[in-house]
Amino acid sequence: MSVIGRSRKKFWNDNGFLVFSGLFDEHEIAAVDAATQRAWSDLPDDVVVDDLVTNRRCRIGRLSDEEKRHRFKLNDLYLIDRGVRNAAMSERVGMILSELLEDQPVIINTLNFDKGSQQIDHLDTLYMTPVSERGLVATWMALEDTAPDAGPLRYYPGSNHIPHYRFSTGSFHQHDPEVEQFSDYMAGEVEKRGLEEQRFLAEKGDLFIWHALLLHGGSEICNPGLTRNSLVTHCFTQTDCEQLGADLRPLPGGWWQPKPPLSVPEEDVPADDAASTADFPGLQSDEPQSAGGRGLRERMSSLADVRD
Repeated sequence: MSVIGRSRKKFWNDNGFLVFSGLFDEHEIAAVDAATQRAWSDLPDDVVVDDLVTNRRCRIGRLSDEEKRHRFKLNDLYLIDRGVRNAAMSERVGMILSELLEDQPVIINTLNFDKGSQQIDHLDTLYMTPVSERGLVATWMALEDTAPDAGPLRYYPGSNHIPHYRFSTGSFHQHDPEVEQFSDYMAGEVEKRGLEEQRFLAEKGDLFIWHALLLHGGSEICNPGLTRNSLVTHCFTQTDCEQLGADLRPLPGGWWQPKPPLSVPEEDVPADDAASTADFPGLQSDEPQSAGGRGLRERMSSLADVRD
């Protein structure tokens, strides 16, 4: 029996995204907010952040007082906080994702944002690459209302129908020497199909879900004083994770995968940690950084500058 209904399933297949208004209650929102506040107050050594102003990745406790005024992405709070895990994979969320994936969902990554990301337009499969072509889904949880000037999520409905670009390596994972070809391909397909950008003006408690192949990014922040608190969660399928030999732990709506914190470029990576993720590209990947308000083709070409 469908939990989302025939019309929603068709919309998903046609457009590559779904919106569920007010899905999260105040308790779930407060739990995620509290986890973020604890990370900034306790500065645990196993929390790695990305500075969206300088593009520096480091442990949260290594930030200077001046750097703490920047915009940030907090990586993988789900690893240390049960409240984040339970909100991101509640029974309600899990039932929806299970139907969309046709498999049980597994949390493999969470990202907490305090402000808009301004990330360049991209596909998540470039950086968190599942075993099966479409074995990935992502969710965006609104922890507050999103103002138009706060840099809302930007996406291209219907871009999920663009045939998946496979690099010469045989993988969908980004291969740096071919990024320019990928960028030209995606921009050309968007133009050829007449796809138009839309922006998600969320209300607190809303859930936005996007398809593995939905082209999306962060729009320009026009008012730097505005926040856009949100939680992004990426999920693989249980089948893919089991094929990779992953350790899975149960949640109300699915599973989560323990893993080491992201490696930090300024530190030496222990050989054991490096080996633990070598066969799981989704656990070693980076997200694309800022592009502001540039045009699609220019934003896509910026993928060549992304670390990976």
